[in-house]
Amino acid sequence: MKFSVIIPTYNDWDRLMRCLDALQRQTMDKGQFEVIVVDNSKMGKVPEEITLPDGITLIHEPERGSYSARNTGAGRATGEKLAFTDADCIPDKNWLARAEDCFKQSDCELIGGKIQIFQDDKKNKYGYLYERITAFPQHENVPAGKGVTANLFVEKAVFDALGGFDSVLKSGGDWDFTIRCVDKGYEMIYCENVQVLHPARTLAGIFEKQKRLTCGGALYVKKKYGHGYLRSLGSHVIHGPGLRENASDKISEDRRTFIYLIDILKYLYIMALYGGLILRLINPNKERE
Repeated sequence: MKFSVIIPTYNDWDRLMRCLDALQRQTMDKGQFEVIVVDNSKMGKVPEEITLPDGITLIHEPERGSYSARNTGAGRATGEKLAFTDADCIPDKNWLARAEDCFKQSDCELIGGKIQIFQDDKKNKYGYLYERITAFPQHENVPAGKGVTANLFVEKAVFDALGGFDSVLKSGGDWDFTIRCVDKGYEMIYCENVQVLHPARTLAGIFEKQKRLTCGGALYVKKKYGHGYLRSLGSHVIHGPGLRENASDKISEDRRTFIYLIDILKYLYIMALYGGLILRLINPNKERE
């Protein structure tokens, strides 16, 4: 078995079915990969109206958190390489075949592929406008050792050797894992043609994600460096909102202004979140992907 595709799901059955349909259409021979769905809901029951395709392995992981679910899926995997994606993603039909080619052409142990944003809700104009420019810059992050599980491949032996994802983290566990891999000397490369589609979030969803990322990042920095929330807040204040100058050649002046405005609002929101962490009004362990 070449690949084990691992997909955690948390009460997102409709979009999961869309993802599984895309996996049924892979150009790679079906005998060369398996698909493991990990239900991370509390009850572990499939809705009556949902019928999973043949050949799908469904398991239940009640421990809260997508990284716990992914670790459980990896424990059941029989493939030489693990292929991670999310229930709301739609893998390209050549997703697995092109990942195989990338592994063959390189000595790498990990691959981060392209994540293309699409608009699945016509009413979500502004969320799409923002995320199609800003979301998931794998071409920048993967060379820096930071890949995300929406589109991540890793040799199973490497995954096992590093103990998998840190299940304590409820957000940011993918960056934590890939950074640990690179620090251990494993190579991760970016493959442009290994692609999945990801739906654009709403503006509200973008800020909900920022809350998860801020809490996950604060926990990660505290764990790795021992820095408290106040020191992390100071670091964000020093570095400022980090406006996206590279957006100027992709969009009009009006739209670039809109991107900058959302970036500034996110920066202010991060400051408020750190205030909540410092005052213990927010429990970061309760924020989950």
